[in-house]
Amino acid sequence: MRRIEKDREPACLADLRGTPGAAWSSVHGTQRQQMREHASKEQHGLCAYCMSRLPGPPSAEGMKIEHFKTRALSPELVFDWGNLLGVCLGDVGIHDGGGAHRDRYHCDTYRGHLPREEQRIELNPAASPPDVSSMFSYTNQGEMRPARGLEPAMRASAEAQIERLNLNIARLQRNRRAVIEALRSEFQKKAPRAARVKALLELSSTPDSTGLLPPYCQAAAYYLEKKLRQLG
Repeated sequence: MRRIEKDREPACLADLRGTPGAAWSSVHGTQRQQMREHASKEQHGLCAYCMSRLPGPPSAEGMKIEHFKTRALSPELVFDWGNLLGVCLGDVGIHDGGGAHRDRYHCDTYRGHLPREEQRIELNPAASPPDVSSMFSYTNQGEMRPARGLEPAMRASAEAQIERLNLNIARLQRNRRAVIEALRSEFQKKAPRAARVKALLELSSTPDSTGLLPPYCQAAAYYLEKKLRQLG
């Protein structure tokens, strides 16, 4: 998970807040598309939670707008851009069948199947502090864990976030592991030097010429930062 720098909100949100009786269900297709485009751009083409690639161009078939604090628990934030994130479909298109496959879902799709009182999560990628980039670690096998050294309350929040978004399902671990393995393979061919590790870290953390970051880039960044510390 990576910190999101929120940009200026889409114009439609001010219109919705100024419309008496407006509800999320009344948001029409053009407005939703405007939000998807804004979210995808400021998130550099990645899901806010699992960091998989969002479709380009953004569409309802490949992403949705998620309320970090749910509409049921925080109705006052329904049209607050800081509370709205672009997320993937959580594998719902792969595993149709609703609750029968919910253990294979992830991100907002999985959280939406939990009892309401269990849907609360605390670490908003678009809010700082805390910076979510420093809240999680990644093993070489692709498992996502709370970062070392967190105070107990923050560690509990990080654990709950991983669990309630189902971010350690096999497919996501596999994808993160592949990113890390590619880096490990390069270093096995040639012993890493600090300059090369720094260059790879810059590459994994900087959007390309089209504004996109590589999928699962935070797993790569964590591995490379650890490698730099080992090199001294």
